[in-house]
Amino acid sequence: MTTEYKIDCNPDLTEILVAYLASAGFDSFLEEPDGLLAYAIDGEDWGAVNVLEELSHQFEFTYTAKEYVEQNWNEVWERGFSPIRVGELLLIRASFHAAEPEVAHELVIDPRMAFGTGHHATTYMMCELILDHYGAGRSGDRVLDYGCGTGVLALLARRLGARTVDAVDIEAPAAENTADNAATNGVELDQIVHGTLEDVPVGLPYDLILANINRNVLLDTGAALKQRLRSGGTVLLSGILARDADRLTDHFTGLGFTLRRQEAREDWRAFEFVRA
Repeated sequence: MTTEYKIDCNPDLTEILVAYLASAGFDSFLEEPDGLLAYAIDGEDWGAVNVLEELSHQFEFTYTAKEYVEQNWNEVWERGFSPIRVGELLLIRASFHAAEPEVAHELVIDPRMAFGTGHHATTYMMCELILDHYGAGRSGDRVLDYGCGTGVLALLARRLGARTVDAVDIEAPAAENTADNAATNGVELDQIVHGTLEDVPVGLPYDLILANINRNVLLDTGAALKQRLRSGGTVLLSGILARDADRLTDHFTGLGFTLRRQEAREDWRAFEFVRA
């Protein structure tokens, strides 16, 4: 069972609310002209009302709740989910959208109960960074998608030339959705782990780590990410609001990373760091 919370608010608030709600455990989001739809899976929605009540004291919004059984999830997405182009090179679409053969790279992503479709600014910027990373014909990387969501970043890296790709997410629906999307796109991922970063071994360091999560998780696991990245390897990060950009940069440079690039889209930031 999934509960949909319809949040009526000023559109300027939606990005901030998504950041808070994602950190609190809400699973997926859909922006609307008059606010936001936020989803919590059964077993997780026990605290959803408390989170919304607390936020309503900080921000001006109202909300209503509606329950959906899982088989209606695709119907919920289809009414508001549209294809998206990332530059001129990548099309991300659902299976119920028509293909666009003229686009160099295409991913078919049916999001269901996992987050990360390219519509959100953070996923869009991560796709841009991955496209640029592989833009010069680079190949052979060993890649980890940390907090894989729908698996779109892992699938894109493999399509563009990564030698091996592992994906991990703490949410079971995300791991399942990643496996389904890999099968849909005919892409083979090496490991899809339902678990935490601690379930990813340290012994074989990655060349590239992708992490589109949130500020707190990135701050808490920065040192663990470094342990799993080879010297000279790259980590691409997003899920950070503009106001937290300096804090994240200071933290990762303090761990021995060098900031190579920072991107901005709406009120969100994405980063490319290289390990010394």
